[in-house]
Amino acid sequence: MKLRKALAFVAALAPLALLSACGEPVVLPTPGQPVADFALPDLEGKTVSLSDFRGEVVLINFWATWCPPCVDEMPSLQKLQEALGEKGLSILAISVDESVEDVERFRDEFQLDLPILLDSGAKVAHSFATFKFPETYIVGRDGKLVAKVIGPKDWIAPLVIHDFVELLRGDEWDGV
Repeated sequence: MKLRKALAFVAALAPLALLSACGEPVVLPTPGQPVADFALPDLEGKTVSLSDFRGEVVLINFWATWCPPCVDEMPSLQKLQEALGEKGLSILAISVDESVEDVERFRDEFQLDLPILLDSGAKVAHSFATFKFPETYIVGRDGKLVAKVIGPKDWIAPLVIHDFVELLRGDEWDGV
């Protein structure tokens, strides 16, 4: 049992070791701390920055078209955007795919209209120390990290919606 825990710990640190070996500073997003700004192109080529959404609650989702849990999760992210977008929630679906065409086909197939950003080379994903897809970060109106979710989630489950409504009202996050 101890060996299994040790191996899991080493596996969790492997992405950080790779980033450190590349000479890039690793600053892990920590709840309560500001999230570093980033800028990425969307599918139309327009540059979108996290700072463009200051004052809104932002859900940042790192995903890929080749990731089955990401594919399963994406429709619920679209529905979450439809349900709470006008109340101040913005979703940034950041694809780490190398092929823009694959992402465009995916968007069209699933009829997505939430912002999809392109992180070819996964540089922004690496700056978040993302190691498993999907991975989601929830950023409060003040630009500070509220929560991190590793793996897929049903983003329109009643308790999740309730937690987002509370966060949008300015209450403390106690969910996901």
